[in-house]
Amino acid sequence: MVICSGNGPRPDVPRKPAARTLRRGLIPVLLCAVLLSSGCASGKLGQARSEFYQGETARAAATLSNAQDIPKRSRLLYYMEKGTILFAAGQYEESIEALLAATALMSDLEIVSVSRQGGSLVTSERITPYRGEYAERLLVHSYLMMNYLLVRKFDDALVEAKQAMEVIEAYPEACADDYFTRALIAHCFEVTGEINGAYIEYRKLAEDLSDPLPLAVPLYRLASRLGFADEARKYASWLREAGREVHRGPPEAEVIVFAAQGRAPEKIPRNIVAPPSIRFSFVQYRRRSRDFVEPDFAGVHNRSQTRVTTDMTDVLKKSLNRRAARMLAKETARVAAKESIASNMEDPLAETVARIVFFLTEEPDTRAWQTLPGHLSMLRTPLLPGTHHLRVSRSGRGDIRLPEIIVKQGAPRRYYHYAVRFK
Repeated sequence: MVICSGNGPRPDVPRKPAARTLRRGLIPVLLCAVLLSSGCASGKLGQARSEFYQGETARAAATLSNAQDIPKRSRLLYYMEKGTILFAAGQYEESIEALLAATALMSDLEIVSVSRQGGSLVTSERITPYRGEYAERLLVHSYLMMNYLLVRKFDDALVEAKQAMEVIEAYPEACADDYFTRALIAHCFEVTGEINGAYIEYRKLAEDLSDPLPLAVPLYRLASRLGFADEARKYASWLREAGREVHRGPPEAEVIVFAAQGRAPEKIPRNIVAPPSIRFSFVQYRRRSRDFVEPDFAGVHNRSQTRVTTDMTDVLKKSLNRRAARMLAKETARVAAKESIASNMEDPLAETVARIVFFLTEEPDTRAWQTLPGHLSMLRTPLLPGTHHLRVSRSGRGDIRLPEIIVKQGAPRRYYHYAVRFK
């Protein structure tokens, strides 16, 4: 073997241990840097999100037309973002397809890749496949329920409701405050005639709400149908005390509206730095929607409508906090691994380079489902026979007109489901 120098060929000279250490140390460090930098190659997601919030839902959906444009580690986000964009565009069947792909991928991701998890110990969580916050996993089922209800596939909606219940049961601290989804679950039981299951879910939700009055009407009706006389009298007393009408039988028809407002919170990076070059990184949710106004049906008597709302910021913050202990343990292990690698390098230059690269690559994983709204509300109002022109309002900040509804005397009870989004 001949090593070339400025003076021409000369005999091979054994490398010094420090040189070998330098080369061995730099290769994995630089590899980690490359892996991390490739984690930002999801420009299509950012573009689609921007188009969505500019009101260009069709363009946003087209931007996400091909899953292969998105790195596999962010593929779950692709399906979730696409699902909400298509939902907002009124393409409910297409939204179902995207969200079902998300649920299938979530199941696959339960099998953790040991190699990727090991690599993230010295780089970042961003090189691992995004698995979704616990609340995000629940909301995939929420959007599927809404989609199925909107296309009148009630049995499929009930299937998703039962899967959502499993997520809540698995992560109660993270998901219990998603009151919208819990009301939606109960409604799926109700609309399919599973009135006992509906009653149980409404009653559990009423116990957790600071004000259970919004659920008094369905609870009263269901308790009456189930023959629970004492409980029916209790709910009737709630209604009378609030000056609301008490109707024993179900109305001829009922309108249910899913109203979205604002933008979901964003994940922002946070860091703690300690000498000589130790950097702890983590994320927090920051609220983006601060002008929430409770929606209602304009022109409909307040005594006949109900509303349940989820504040996405509160729910997602609790979901993230639920993972806090595990995140802290892994971050501590990652910092310790990096410090061990750097401090055990024999060559000072290699140690310095390693510390610099490790410091720079210690970036928290800020990936999140960004096309979620800031608030989701479920509005309900009964309808008597006749022709109805309803509007959903935010106290003078803008109305959204619903299609004309004609309710015929003696016709079978009908649910009318609509989705609206306030900018």
